[in-house]
Amino acid sequence: MCTCCQTSDSATPAVVDGREFSVAGMTCQSCATKVTDAVSGVPGVTGVSVDLRAGRVTVGGPASEQAIAAAVTAAGYHLETSKG
Repeated sequence: MCTCCQTSDSATPAVVDGREFSVAGMTCQSCATKVTDAVSGVPGVTGVSVDLRAGRVTVGGPASEQAIAAAVTAAGYHLETSKG
């Protein structure tokens, strides 16, 4: 149960080819939506998929990692580079 909106985390992620990152701080579907919206607005992003349960975001397109990280940070979360 999320403490910010009192919902359960029932997100089902879509599959998007691209780079994968860990996102710290997501606790509910509202959080996942905020991250999706923030990353979708980055120039060069062609697709975004958030896996709330795993705390991960997959980003398609040539957008820079720095721009993606800045968008996630502006939304109130923290992006970490995934290994593998």
